Amino acid sequence: MSEKTIQEEIQSIIPDLFPVLEPEFDWELVKHFYEFLKRDNEKGGFFSKNDSEKILERHILESLIFVWKMKTTGYVSRETNIADVGTGPGLPGFLFAVLKKAPHVFLVDSQKRKLALLETEVTSGSLSKVSKRVEFIFARTEEINSNFDVVTSRAMVPYPYIAEVTTRMVKQKGILCPFLAQPYQDLEKETEVLSNNGFVLKKEIPIPELEFVGKRHIKILQKNSLPKKGYPREWKEIVKETKSKNG
Repeated sequence: MSEKTIQEEIQSIIPDLFPVLEPEFDWELVKHFYEFLKRDNEKGGFFSKNDSEKILERHILESLIFVWKMKTTGYVSRETNIADVGTGPGLPGFLFAVLKKAPHVFLVDSQKRKLALLETEVTSGSLSKVSKRVEFIFARTEEINSNFDVVTSRAMVPYPYIAEVTTRMVKQKGILCPFLAQPYQDLEKETEVLSNNGFVLKKEIPIPELEFVGKRHIKILQKNSLPKKGYPREWKEIVKETKSKNG
């Protein structure tokens, strides 16, 4: 019996959604990325032992659906400059690069252990097809000054403090789009943190297609102004507040 293609594997998990996803992505690249994550998982320390058995459904498929949602809601196009912060081995950011109409993608992480392995694979390995549209930034997010159209993040810094860490990266009228699980309950604190760092909440996009892994949603935060005086704060101050907030 022949081995299943990656399309067949994904179709078996999300049979109703797959026909909508299929035309959007280069599946050969998705396959190579999946093989890279499996092959280099131990070397790079990408996933925990439990997660390493669920790379396809918990990481690749979740990220594919996030990327698809961003594209189909009109927030990402071929002309977009997008940065994914705290990307690790490229999740979810690298999946933007495997869209058939892919944007220019910047993958950001201060720890080289994981991301440098992906850089090698893109530079001289099975993912070299995307080398002209993917760039790698090894730096602390809060130290980057840039003008990205879109910044994404998947659980790098607790929400809403991701807005403070990334505010220097997002251009005026650009958007920050954290990929989140449970809803944030403290609306007063959310408004305060966003306002201090120049953001307003424009929209919240639910992702019911991911209910098989749990609740997921995307916040669309638009940067309408410069941060208030004294913001963003030093990293140690942000960490101190996130820890006190989370007990």
